[in-house]
Amino acid sequence: MRARTLVFATAVTGAAAATLALGAGSAGAVTPVTFPQAGAAGLELDHGETQAFANSPAPALIDRYLPGDNVTVSIRPDSQLPKTGDRVYASLRDIVAEAGTRPGGKVDLVLAPGPELVVVQNW
Repeated sequence: MRARTLVFATAVTGAAAATLALGAGSAGAVTPVTFPQAGAAGLELDHGETQAFANSPAPALIDRYLPGDNVTVSIRPDSQLPKTGDRVYASLRDIVAEAGTRPGGKVDLVLAPGPELVVVQNW
């Protein structure tokens, strides 16, 4: 099960990068990020890429096929998404779309050991 989840998470992240590369045009350049000390790597999306990702099928696929306990989300303190303590009650699309509606809003998508998808919302 763990190997299948890792393969799927890697495939979805790759598909997201391909979707963004095709949809963002020549100005788009998804920025790879790595955290060697944690054994994690991922993508830093700019504002336009964040909007394109939110409007793609990738967030729904991740929500559908990646178990919720394998996803960690870090949202801004001023986020309007419903939350209780450290639990966020929103779909990945809603998390990404909220960042995309803010000036300069963006997200980072990082695959960490576990496997775990870490989604960081910034603006």
